[in-house]
Amino acid sequence: MAKEREKNDVVLDFRNLDFSTMKEKGIPDPDRDGQPLKLLELFGGIGAPRRALQNIGYDPRSIDYVEVLPYAVLAYNQIFDCGPKPQDIRIWDMSPDIVVHGSPCQDFSNEGKNNMNTGRSILFERTLQILDPTPAHGNPELSRRPKVVIWENVPRLLWKFKDCHQYYVDVMEEFGYISYSDVLTASDYNIPQNRDRVFVVSILKNVPNAENFVFPEKRQPRWKLKDFIDISVDFSAPEVQLTEREKSILFRLEDGTLAVREGTKKGYKEINEWQIINLSIPGSKNRRGRVGDNAKTITTSPRQAIYYDGKIRMLTAKEYLRLMGFKDIDYKKMRAAGITDNQICSLAGNSICVPVLEAIFLQLVKLGIIKTPA
Repeated sequence: MAKEREKNDVVLDFRNLDFSTMKEKGIPDPDRDGQPLKLLELFGGIGAPRRALQNIGYDPRSIDYVEVLPYAVLAYNQIFDCGPKPQDIRIWDMSPDIVVHGSPCQDFSNEGKNNMNTGRSILFERTLQILDPTPAHGNPELSRRPKVVIWENVPRLLWKFKDCHQYYVDVMEEFGYISYSDVLTASDYNIPQNRDRVFVVSILKNVPNAENFVFPEKRQPRWKLKDFIDISVDFSAPEVQLTEREKSILFRLEDGTLAVREGTKKGYKEINEWQIINLSIPGSKNRRGRVGDNAKTITTSPRQAIYYDGKIRMLTAKEYLRLMGFKDIDYKKMRAAGITDNQICSLAGNSICVPVLEAIFLQLVKLGIIKTPA
């Protein structure tokens, strides 16, 4: 299996877009006026918005990047060869064309405390303060309103915390924006990961075609999970070993088929080659859906394994980055800077999936909404 896979090894720089193709589709050249697109990244992580814009042909100017986690800042600096310093979003100001914010989702997520007032997830309100064109006290923090604001969060925002979502949309309307919300899945945009995320795209009402925005259509899958797997990984390497607790829920059926225990009527699920096994919370008796052809949602402490060549191992930090749309060179730069594999896994879990952002940006480009400033 591995030898056959090696002959068809995938170069992960597969999301660069050919501009001749863009022009054939009537998409305007993003560099038509020679001015860089100005990007503001709040809760910036490892720079998914900047990477997505680069992948579709822009050379965006990140006028500011705000991130409080030191090793995330270090990773960003290494990936993009720049030098932002750690800073807290609550004590900041500036001015852009596009704002992307993926405010902390932990309190909104299935793994969180289900409380929108616990501190981290409520930080989306700081974004609203930054965007406020007429604050009650003092001057606006932005000298002009950005044309586009994109907020990414977990799906529960639309139902468990729908009041929070509606509050955000209502305030953005007061600021002069029309907002569109939908749940997009990474696997629909050429990434074999079942990662559902809400995207709220807000566009200034006076921008031409603001009322015509629609979310990007699903794309025909071009790659399978095995195309993202590094077959050079040594199965005996310490970093890919399963814990004893994780091993305890795996067993062989009488015919030799590998299986994992699940909280279903059958009690287990067979595992085929090149399938993912989610080994998080191995002691759970109610856990279902552990096995699949796509990776499960990558969290900040992922425990997902891959089965091939009759053996099983944990996914590596580099593979988690690949499954978020980042390149191997990004991984190499992070490691060269002293960022550990565990930290890289955490950064991947906190990131926005790059190809999903690419698809959204391309929709905005098609409508002429994203234009470099005159």
